[in-house]
Parts: sequence; C-alpha cells; structure tokens
Amino acid sequence: MDNKRDIYVYLPPGYSYEKSKRYPVLYMHDGQNIFHPAFNGYSWHVDQTVDRLIHEHKIEEIIVVGIPNMGMERSNEYTHDLEGVLYPLDKVTIQPKGQLYEKFIIEEVMIYVDSVFRTKTGPEHTALLGSSRGGQVTYHIGLRRPDIFGMLAIVSPYFYCVDPMSSEEIRLYHSFTTKQPLSRIWIDLGSAEGTLVLEKHTRAVTEELVALGYEADTQLIYFNDPGAAHAEKDWAARLSSPLIYFFGSKGEASSISLIGCEEVGIMGPTSRLNPILEFGDDFKMTLLRAAYHVEDQEIMDVLENGTLVPKKEGVTSVTVKYEDLEAMIEIRVISQQKEYVTLDMVVHVPPDSPADMKLYAWFPLLHDSSSGTYYNRLQVPLHAEFIYQISRQDGIVEADSAGESVQHKYVALEDATVEIYVEHWMRNEASKN
Repeated sequence: MDNKRDIYVYLPPGYSYEKSKRYPVLYMHDGQNIFHPAFNGYSWHVDQTVDRLIHEHKIEEIIVVGIPNMGMERSNEYTHDLEGVLYPLDKVTIQPKGQLYEKFIIEEVMIYVDSVFRTKTGPEHTALLGSSRGGQVTYHIGLRRPDIFGMLAIVSPYFYCVDPMSSEEIRLYHSFTTKQPLSRIWIDLGSAEGTLVLEKHTRAVTEELVALGYEADTQLIYFNDPGAAHAEKDWAARLSSPLIYFFGSKGEASSISLIGCEEVGIMGPTSRLNPILEFGDDFKMTLLRAAYHVEDQEIMDVLENGTLVPKKEGVTSVTVKYEDLEAMIEIRVISQQKEYVTLDMVVHVPPDSPADMKLYAWFPLLHDSSSGTYYNRLQVPLHAEFIYQISRQDGIVEADSAGESVQHKYVALEDATVEIYVEHWMRNEASKN
C-alpha cells in the first residue's frame, strides 16, 4: 500500500495461560475506532463486549485484529474497481485501491498475525467485519475471497451514494453471480441512518444474496435496528449479535416484535414489515422470511419477505408467528401515499455566528442575510429517519446551554417545517461514512 500503519490486537483472557491453544480471528476495518474513541468521540468497545461474552460463555475465546484506516485514503482503500461500482460519481473523488487493500490484508497483515499469534487458520475460523464504507469493502473482499474469509459482518454498508438534495442514487457495489462457500453472512443497518444508508438498498443486496442460494435466517442473517443511527455507539450496541452468530450459539428464541408503518397506500412506495426475533439480551435479528397472517385479506396481503401488498382501503391486523411466539400490528390502507415529502428547515443561529460560515444539517443550508437565518427545502423519501446535528463548515456543532452537543431526530411522515434555534456552538466532529 506504500504506507505504514499500526495494527491493534485483542487477545482473549486465556491466551497467556493456555500456551498450546489456538484461536479463531476476527479482522476489523477502521481499527483505530474499535477499542478507542473515534474522532467523533465514540468507540465500538470491542474488547469490553468480547470480554463480557466470553465471561458469560456466550462465545468462544477469539483474537480480534483492528486494521486502521489511513485517513484521507480511507475512501480509496475501501473502494473496489469492479463492474457496477460507479465510483467516479461518488460524492468524493475516488482512486479505487480496494484490490490493493484486499491484497495487503491477506498477504501482509494476516501473514504477520499468523506468524506472531496462535491463530486458527482457514476460512472456517476467520471473520471480516466493517461498517459504512468498511461494510462495502467487507462485502467485496469477502465474496471475492471466500477461501480466506468464511464469515462476513457487513454493518451499515455504503452500497449507494444518495444526494440528499436531488435524491439521485449512485450504485457503489458489484453484484456477484455465483454463490461462494461462505458459512455465515451478517448484514445490518439502523432505521435512523437517513439517506446515507437506506433500508431498500441494504435489503436489495441481501435479497440478491438469498437469490444466489444463501439460506435466509440461517446462513445469512439480517437486522434492521430500530432507531439506530450511523455511528460507532449504535454499532457497538448490536455488536454482540454478529459475534454470537460467528463464534457462539444464540440459543432459543425468547420474544418477537413486529415493527412497520401504520399506514400504507395502494398507490405509493413499497413498505415492508420488520419482524425482530430476540434470543436473550444479546442477539437480535430481522426475519427475512416469516409466516404472516392477515386478518382481512381483502384489504391487504403480506408476502413471506414482509412486503405489504395493499388491495383496498381499510384497517386490518397482521400477525407474525415464529414457533410458539407471535406479534401483531394494525395497519391502515389508504388510496395513495407520496414517494417523498417536502421538508422546509429554518435554523436560527447565535448573534456572534460568523456571517460567511456554511451550515449543514445532513444537507447544506443557505444563508438568508436579511433575517440572519439559514434555510433550505428538500424532498425526503417517505418514512426516512434521520438523527442529525446542525454543524458548521469549521467543525463546530450546535450545543445547548449546558455545553452539551445537541442531536435532532426527524422522521419523514408528511410535509413539514422544522425550525431550530441554536443556543451555542461547540467544537466537535461529524460521523464518518
């Protein structure tokens, strides 16, 4: 790669005592964030989660290797030059080095790790995990090299670049045409990642893999995490699930819940239910295939993949069943829903704010010099959820009177005006992608 970087290695509690024992290995991208706080102040706390799961006998002892990104080179190293990856249209300039990064991991990092530490080798003992662009590169490396990595955790993957103002969608992933000998694939996202990671995109790639022959809910597990944003703290909160999937046993299902929109249109965007199955406190998954019962099938049907098929106006209940567990939701069918809603945002700033400073929500805000406010209007996909900060071009973010950073939540349910009053500014950093 023509650069130098440290790697971060977690060794399990028994490593120094059981001198002949060998361990499976989890390799993670963005390695400087997995044990220590990232530039946004959040960490995955991988060591804490792994220690706890080992102590509770929920996973076997493992080695974790964090491979740091190289800052400005991150987008380049995490992008493959493959058919379907339209990187020239990405929001940043990309010089794809994904194949070189892949070679670096396999031919340099892994060889070093295997020579220094007591690892179990072979794809059945080797997992790869990454989030955002790291999820994208995990997908590409894993499906290109199943002889090396047998388990993939593809977290909040950056499969599309979506322009928040124009809603233009740029594809950034390659479609594989044959099933590879992978034993386990984990794919997830949070419902509040806005247009950065849309559920329809992540689910579409998941369904492509199911169509190749990966068995839904066993060989390939999916999770749409309600309310979770695009940040290390949310990835850390659900890290136990892929760890147990790879290196433990999830046990027996303990509960099921059914999440979905309360209203769906006969004409309008496609809606899908999110049936979440829980196994104790540390494992959650969305059922990709489930058994649904619709009380009034004249009003609506539900496909086994959770897609709602509205037929006529009315209200009906939908029940999902898994073994002896069940959950229900009530849904109203109306004649039509819009694909997008209109959002008008107006931001009032403190009097001492620099007049020429650019402001952002998850999209750029325009300055109205006559009123001193910032504003913009955009079309937002129906049901999209955002957790966001008001930030300045210089990295300063909104703070409250106590000096704490302020986060806002917006859900696109109807045309609306959102008005925000910034009390103070403080230095912070925005999340990466």
